[in-house]
Amino acid sequence: MISIPVKLHTPDAMFTETHGAIRVEEGRLVLEFESKDAFFGVYRSGVQELEILPDDVASVHYVQNLFKAELILRATSLKKVGLVPGSKGGEIRLRFKRRHRAEAQQLATFLQRRLRELEFAQEADSAAEY
Repeated sequence: MISIPVKLHTPDAMFTETHGAIRVEEGRLVLEFESKDAFFGVYRSGVQELEILPDDVASVHYVQNLFKAELILRATSLKKVGLVPGSKGGEIRLRFKRRHRAEAQQLATFLQRRLRELEFAQEADSAAEY
């Protein structure tokens, strides 16, 4: 799957902007991001990378309307996404530009399908134990 440019939803968006890219690589989700000040772009945090395994994702929700497209990832643990700017309650909000909405929808569908497969596998394992 290709890399999709994203903007992370941060509460201090007036002062800092966080942009990055998300992709699926070898069965895991890879999010690269960089924060910079919104006024001059002088301060930069440096590129950071976060790898999220399918087992670390609790839910995936895709929201699209006339004005925005947003992928909301909820992690199983706060530790998994705690370093991402704007993460709140183990949740990351990724925003996509209009031209990347189709790719974002495909990514959301892929992740939701993968979560269902993992749930079925866990149910099958628990049923086999009995």
